[in-house]
Amino acid sequence: MYIKAAAIGAVWLLVADSAAASVSNTRQSCIREAMDAGSAALGNPNRLSTLYERYFEGERIAQLAAGRDWKRYSEIQRNAQRNRVKRFVVGVLAPSFSEYKGSEVEFLSESDSKVKGAVTDSQGQRRTVTWYFTGECKFVNLSIDGYGSLISFVGKEPARN
Repeated sequence: MYIKAAAIGAVWLLVADSAAASVSNTRQSCIREAMDAGSAALGNPNRLSTLYERYFEGERIAQLAAGRDWKRYSEIQRNAQRNRVKRFVVGVLAPSFSEYKGSEVEFLSESDSKVKGAVTDSQGQRRTVTWYFTGECKFVNLSIDGYGSLISFVGKEPARN
């Protein structure tokens, strides 16, 4: 019985290691560093704003969230959309992620600019998170199974008539 349990454990470790191995070290480090830095900055909006600039591609997120309306926006509306994205990430997304503070990411897969991983909150609830990258360590979107994506939550400024 012990040998069977040990064999199953060894197979599980190999599967977990191969999933993590399928995600580049650069992307793993980026995600871990962003989560650790964000956890450490909770309650400090200035620090969170700095981290937003470092880890999020705000301009592209603003454009994607606005959709086709982006082309019709005035510069004032574009600035309002950019600010909407930043306020959401700093004021809503970062504090919401506090329930995952200290959670180890179990990396599941990487495909092109997308990395999937699982995190467990303080209540033991496991969620799959997908990070969408642009460049080496900038996020252009983030989605959490059961909640939705950053771009869908940001919404958009009303377009001019």
